[in-house]
Amino acid sequence: MPPPSLQLLPPADCRRVPWRNGLGTTTEIAVEAFDDSRFLWRVSVADVAAAGPFSNFSGYDRLIAVIDGVGMTLAVDGADPVTRRRMDPAFAFSGDAAVECALLDGPICDFNLMVDRATATGALDLMAGAARCVHHADVILVHALTGTAMVRAGSGESLDVPPGHTLLLRNQTATIAVPEEAEAVVATINRRAL
Repeated sequence: MPPPSLQLLPPADCRRVPWRNGLGTTTEIAVEAFDDSRFLWRVSVADVAAAGPFSNFSGYDRLIAVIDGVGMTLAVDGADPVTRRRMDPAFAFSGDAAVECALLDGPICDFNLMVDRATATGALDLMAGAARCVHHADVILVHALTGTAMVRAGSGESLDVPPGHTLLLRNQTATIAVPEEAEAVVATINRRAL
């Protein structure tokens, strides 16, 4: 049986997993697996308490955005560090790269989208303060950070996404709106044509 086209994912259903490098943990919000060892895509929130290296995810493209705390700098493969502060646009990099993270002023939480490079593409958008957008994708995930995100699916269904919850939509067009006091993250995933 195919998965439902709309699914509200409460925080209680999320799974805490260790980082591959053993230096921390991430809260896995949703994942579409190929098998026990690989996934097509994964959306998660990581708690970053200290500076250090990121885990290697060869074969994946990664997008990351700071959603809590001041921010961080990321040095990718020895290049000049890139700074990302809370709610800055997402930063994209290869999971094959050697990445060093330094924190600007204390711990952060970051929102992560990883997609298998050979089979999918992904994008990560942040919404704040009376924002509205329309997305069409194979998979759309709307994660409400503060306030409530309002989503109207192309199928005609409307849902409010409470803070900390995620709405997963499959093969839909979605109109997403956040009121003045709200913030949300929208992840989109599309399969590559084979």
